[in-house]
Amino acid sequence: MIKRWFMIFTCFLVIVLITACATNEEENAGANQNNNEEEQDWDNMEAEITVYGHLFMGDWEDRFEEHLNEKFPNYTFNFISAYDDSTEDGRLTVEELIATGTKIDIYTGAAGVMQQRFQSVGLEEPMNELMEKHGIDPEAFEAPYLDSSTIDGKIYMLPISNSGFVMYYNKALFDRFGLDHPTDGMTWDEAIELADEFTRNDGKQYAGLWYSPKHILRVNQKSLGFVDPDTNEPTVNTPEWNDFLSKLFREPMQSPGIQDRAKEKYFGHDDYRNDDVVGMYVYSTGWLRNYNAELPSDWEIVSVPTFDGDGIGVQPYADYWGLASTSGNKDAAMRVIKYVTGEEFQTHFSQQGYMTPLKSQSVRDEHYADIEGLDQYNLDAIFYNDLAPQRPITAFDEVVLEGPLHKDVIPEIVRGNMDVNSGLQLAHDNAVKEIEQELLRQQVGE
Repeated sequence: MIKRWFMIFTCFLVIVLITACATNEEENAGANQNNNEEEQDWDNMEAEITVYGHLFMGDWEDRFEEHLNEKFPNYTFNFISAYDDSTEDGRLTVEELIATGTKIDIYTGAAGVMQQRFQSVGLEEPMNELMEKHGIDPEAFEAPYLDSSTIDGKIYMLPISNSGFVMYYNKALFDRFGLDHPTDGMTWDEAIELADEFTRNDGKQYAGLWYSPKHILRVNQKSLGFVDPDTNEPTVNTPEWNDFLSKLFREPMQSPGIQDRAKEKYFGHDDYRNDDVVGMYVYSTGWLRNYNAELPSDWEIVSVPTFDGDGIGVQPYADYWGLASTSGNKDAAMRVIKYVTGEEFQTHFSQQGYMTPLKSQSVRDEHYADIEGLDQYNLDAIFYNDLAPQRPITAFDEVVLEGPLHKDVIPEIVRGNMDVNSGLQLAHDNAVKEIEQELLRQQVGE
């Protein structure tokens, strides 16, 4: 407990001192500019920008470094990865970084990272005023992307890319079995009916439909949350979750052959990608960027099936950039955020296969343009559905998802060993214990 609170106190003290210094620097800079901010050439001024994020160094170099250096020739960029091989657990936490006195200007991460990691140490900074000052229009983004980064009307992070989801299918297997191919706009009922036709055993057990369970739970189309953000109580034992799990993990898995196969070897990526076992597989569009290595030889994609044909797809699964309260040059940092979220960089990113969070049709039209051979596939499936609203995000979501749902319950439902009602009660009970243990670990500073 003493260790935990000492670390938090130290982080807050350091942030207070850094922020005070940053404020003085900004005030002095403002005085030197004679209060004439409109004449300041923000993009060509000299600035040092430190970015900390949940991104490997190689990914930073491949995706951002060259473009940022070209756009801002007088800026010096320092990237600090949260993945640090020199540490015992391979991580560099934000608390450890702040305790060294490092002044972070920009932090990056997936949806919810601000609430889960940065808000607890006071690193977050509302960006509304600076967004207006530097001409960043929140209306340029699809609304669901801002749901998880806006609190009480204050925007703390902006999305730079999204991992879209599609339903991949094995064309060769569908043709071999003489079945119609899946189509855009299918409902889950239609997809499950087609999966039932596909599922068979001719000496090899085939399964019509599968997904990455953790991913489809995170981005579930019903926007169901895992934990009540006000009480930290799990919210998985509800009729809505029952309907969702019943539709995706019970109905398509009724075949004894599928249940026996799941008992012998649980389903995974390779059953679709390499082993020609699964006919339809819902997963991230990230596979498309390296499709020759990631996918079977004869494949295609369609939109993720929807409930009742309502046109609602999955939730955002996005990466965000946010302004840090410790920044010594918030204007320069904001110019960088403006650039990576703007149409110029987003067009390049879209061409590389990163799904844009912008509404801009011209940016969307460039999707995967630089990846040779993809233009022969149904890329319209990626934007076919509307985004679902963002579910409530808490610091304990992964605690509930990883163990109580993904490990303890869903495999047993798929194997036919557990009904959904019993599974959700077990998930709730185990989630309560896991959250209590996580809270205790936080208190003792582990």
